[in-house]
Parts: sequence; C-alpha cells; structure tokens
Amino acid sequence: MSVRTREVAPGGFAVLLDETFDEANGAAYLVHMLLLQQEEADGSGAFARQARRLRPVRLRLTDTGEECSVAASSAGLVVSSDVRGRYATSIAAESRHVIDVTQVRLLGRFVLAGPFRDAKFLGLVRDILVRKVRIGGLLTHYLNTMRFLWLVNVRREPGAG
Repeated sequence: MSVRTREVAPGGFAVLLDETFDEANGAAYLVHMLLLQQEEADGSGAFARQARRLRPVRLRLTDTGEECSVAASSAGLVVSSDVRGRYATSIAAESRHVIDVTQVRLLGRFVLAGPFRDAKFLGLVRDILVRKVRIGGLLTHYLNTMRFLWLVNVRREPGAG
C-alpha cells in the first residue's frame, strides 16, 4: 500500500510514504515528516523543482539500525524502507544528527553557513570529522548531497532571526 499525504493533481507534486515493500520504519517516518513539512511550507515551488532533480539517497540511522531511501518519481518524492539498489548519496548517522542538520544555515543551496558558534553545529562537524556521521557521495555527488540537505533544511523567512 502506498500512502499519499494528500491528493495530487495531475502534474502536481507530493511527498509520499511508500509501504509496498515493507511497513515503514522510524527512519522512513522521520524523513517523510521532515520533507513533508518543508514541501507544505514552500509557496514558491522551489521545493518541488529541487526535489524532482534529486538522485536516490539512502539513510541509515546508526542508533536504531533502521534504513530508508528517498527518490524522485513522477508524482514527487517517495520515502521508503526499501533500500535495495544503488544510491548517489548514502548517509549513516544517529537520529539526533538528522534533526540537527535541519537547523544548519545554508548560503544559497550548496554551502554550509553555520551557525558556526552553535554547539550542535560544531558537534555535527566534529562527528563528521571523526566518522560518526558518514556521507557516501559527499565529494562525488556533492550537489545531490547538498540538494538533499536543502530539502530537509528548515528555511527561515527573510528578516526572521
């Protein structure tokens, strides 16, 4: 069964949670929720444009052992617990890292911009350096990796603190 978050008009866009392979796990629910929040908050269409260009991403939560995948489809983004296949970007991290990365500020869409003095940001950078967070494809598929980061990132309105 494939669960749609809301009806999709022909040619429209949605973030879908696919449970045809297996019942969705915590990783799939977490990523689906983050992507859905950003898709619903976007009034400009930028989310849909970037999401359609996303190449497959695999996420493994090292603290729970759960995995999920995110891939673009004709209807939008599909989040699934089915992780068979090849992925342009593979991320292994703890659940807290996934939540922390949503708060990272980005300069444009492809450059991390801090907050450089924030303890969570510095902890995330440290964990990447000591390989607690592993990002396969960070160099070879940099734009895809940063596109996924931008899609889950909480964007602030201009003028907001």
